[in-house]
Amino acid sequence: MRWLVPASFRWQIAIVGAASTAVVGLASLLIRDAVLRTEGRLVGEGLQQCRAVCQELSEQYRERNLYGGEQLDTLPREALEISLAALSATVLRAYDGIEAGFYQPDGGAIAGRSYPTRAAVPLPPLAPEEIALIRAAAAEAAGSGTAARTLELGRDAVVVAATADAGGLSVWALKRLPAVRDPVGDRRRIWIAALVLSVVLGTGGVVSIWFYLRAGIREIDRGLRRLEQDFTSRLPAVRGDLGQIAVSINRMAARRAALEEELRRQDRLAARGKAAAGVAHEVRNPLNSIRLTLELLDRRLKSGRATKEEVEAAIAEIDRLDRIVARLLAFGRPDTRDRRVQDLAPIVRRAVDVARTHAAAMPLEWVFDPAAEGDLFADVDGPQIEQVLINLLLNAVEALPSRVEIGASRSNGRVVITVRDDGSGISANAQPHVFDAYFTTKPNGTGLGLAVSREIARSHGGDLTFASGATGTTFRLELPCRRDDAG
Repeated sequence: MRWLVPASFRWQIAIVGAASTAVVGLASLLIRDAVLRTEGRLVGEGLQQCRAVCQELSEQYRERNLYGGEQLDTLPREALEISLAALSATVLRAYDGIEAGFYQPDGGAIAGRSYPTRAAVPLPPLAPEEIALIRAAAAEAAGSGTAARTLELGRDAVVVAATADAGGLSVWALKRLPAVRDPVGDRRRIWIAALVLSVVLGTGGVVSIWFYLRAGIREIDRGLRRLEQDFTSRLPAVRGDLGQIAVSINRMAARRAALEEELRRQDRLAARGKAAAGVAHEVRNPLNSIRLTLELLDRRLKSGRATKEEVEAAIAEIDRLDRIVARLLAFGRPDTRDRRVQDLAPIVRRAVDVARTHAAAMPLEWVFDPAAEGDLFADVDGPQIEQVLINLLLNAVEALPSRVEIGASRSNGRVVITVRDDGSGISANAQPHVFDAYFTTKPNGTGLGLAVSREIARSHGGDLTFASGATGTTFRLELPCRRDDAG
């Protein structure tokens, strides 16, 4: 289980985030479009009004020249200013918020300026930007007849229209559009702030859920990893609904621990029964030897040919029986305190004699071929190694071979003893479990012989391995010549 939030939930968070971003973007576009359209409408209406003023003022100027008797452009400067201002004021009374006048291209002067709807008297001077805008519009009108210009001053805008007059003057009209770039003012800002806040809160809620799930899942994942190593540990408390999952897992772990304890108790009882069966299995071999020896002794006593060798052999088997029982009771921790350097050839011969006695009724060929006769010394517990070899030889006999070969050699500081039979071999399914305790394919077997044998070999610093096929099975027992060579 990974500590990350599941991919499906990450996709959901990504979709919600994208949707929130899209909402913000769409709202911004809509607001911007509304602002621009409002701005364009107001600017267009202002320019239209300024053009109408210019047209009407031009007509009034021409009528004044036609019917006034004296031409306006022939009047003295002060009289011309008064006449033009009166003419402008007359026209502008019908237009709210528009300022107008005349422009003299020769001197670049503005004359007849009037703003009748403005309360301030006298009129405040035009801003330098406004004067430059009027001159630019008048210069353009002198060439094309009419002109219109717009000037943005922060949130405000100024629109100017100009018309060239036949008398050499240009007529201009100006309208100021305050806050044209933010027509809805504070209300728009409030709506935008509310929209952004709602999106931020929604996104923040989703992100907080994601972090909460991520932290909770990480805690559960760490707890599960600890449970993998130690099933007595428990998951820490997790806040929220994920805490119920942690509680359920802890309850399941406690239940499993109780079940495992019960299984271990049952396994211990079963192991005791199998150990008892193993003892019976291991002692059966020396008991058979004792029986055969005593039967032989009985026959020789009847014929008057008894010797002490038969009695000594029976006593030796009883001693071996006692050692086997002691070692089986200590299965899993073989005692190797009686180790000493000794020749393994006599041990191999005694094991062969025991196995040959058991298989006396079988037409079986026994071959003992030590390749290094006289150089098979190793630091071992003799009776334990003899027990291992007897187990191997009796297993070989039970494979119903026609020939059993025992080899012994010395190589690289180790003595290697092999037991090979030409029987049917070990099945592929059984091979991985050959050395498992209590695993057996024999009807009356207990599965302890080979398990104990390998345990003894490894306690000496050696090993017991095998190879099996259709042509038979070979067991290989390796033992170090000196304790320093054990590894």
